[in-house]
Amino acid sequence: MVNEQYQKSKQQLAFSRKQVEKAGRIFRKKEGDFEFATEVIQNYRAAHLYPLTIIKNLVWKHVKKLHLLESATIVRRLKRLPTIIDKLQRETLDGNSDNAINLKRMHDIGGCRVILDSLDHLNELNNSLDSSRTVHSVKSYDYIKHPKATGYRGIHRVYKSYNNLESHDYKGFQIEVQLRTRLQHLWATTVEIVDIIEKETLKTNPKMADTDWKRLFFIMGEFLAVKDGAHQLTQQQTLVYTDELAALNKKLAAFHKLDAFNRAFQLDEIKNKSKNTGFALLVHNTETQEGRVFLYAPNKKQQALTHYAEHEKQTQNNVLLVAGSDLKSIEKAYPNYLNDTSEFLSEFSRILLA
Repeated sequence: MVNEQYQKSKQQLAFSRKQVEKAGRIFRKKEGDFEFATEVIQNYRAAHLYPLTIIKNLVWKHVKKLHLLESATIVRRLKRLPTIIDKLQRETLDGNSDNAINLKRMHDIGGCRVILDSLDHLNELNNSLDSSRTVHSVKSYDYIKHPKATGYRGIHRVYKSYNNLESHDYKGFQIEVQLRTRLQHLWATTVEIVDIIEKETLKTNPKMADTDWKRLFFIMGEFLAVKDGAHQLTQQQTLVYTDELAALNKKLAAFHKLDAFNRAFQLDEIKNKSKNTGFALLVHNTETQEGRVFLYAPNKKQQALTHYAEHEKQTQNNVLLVAGSDLKSIEKAYPNYLNDTSEFLSEFSRILLA
């Protein structure tokens, strides 16, 4: 059964690596055959689904070995086409040097996210993965010991599938595994919510994002890291941050906006239909603030990928294709698309009322 699932997730790369590079250059330079480039990128993205399945199952085995399956959430996803294009066309990725990214070097087209209850569980899983011997090479980025300037925290593990073999059809495909605590995840996904409702770029291009929103999330990141046990604040710093957060909330109407966005999706009708879901296509219309969810059986992968591409052509849509057998786990892992901001708002209130 497992082998059958693996085979169904295989979609071969139909273009050469040089054509993939060319497609990336067309979008980065904004000149050339965009129809060709789009076709290549969509195929290149779809080809990541098989190595993504392999890496996701590697991670799952370690979660199981540590007896964390009951509490951990594991979800995989393919990067949205507009996000890939935006990353190619962005002037800078780090705020300092010019963007010279090559499509082949983009390491998060296929992504697996693991949300864990505590920092201890996160470290256990990361150490367990470090100790494993696989045919895949890996490079780790610790944003807990060294948080990003935005306040983002988590550990990223970038795998190159089958990189330790001489040859393989899927050798070198990069898959990013993100390990986050529940609080780190709430922070990161709420950033994405604000990007949607405020048309900001806090996640994709923080250098160009609104200063007040950036500051609000930096402060929230500090407080949530304290609750996680990953950071400490003095009493004086706590008071200063609390006062600043209250002022920013008043200026931005942050709580009100997030609470309103929380009501955009109505999930009750579809939760009961999700038991045999192989894929879920999440579509959020930024003009009407309405959300739709399309569910596909495990053997309808190609149909899901086709619909994914169709919805992405409509500029008012934010679209995400997620694999998962239970929509409840998707809801936990992607609250930015299913609008469950209640936990973040609860933490926000706790800090302001402390």
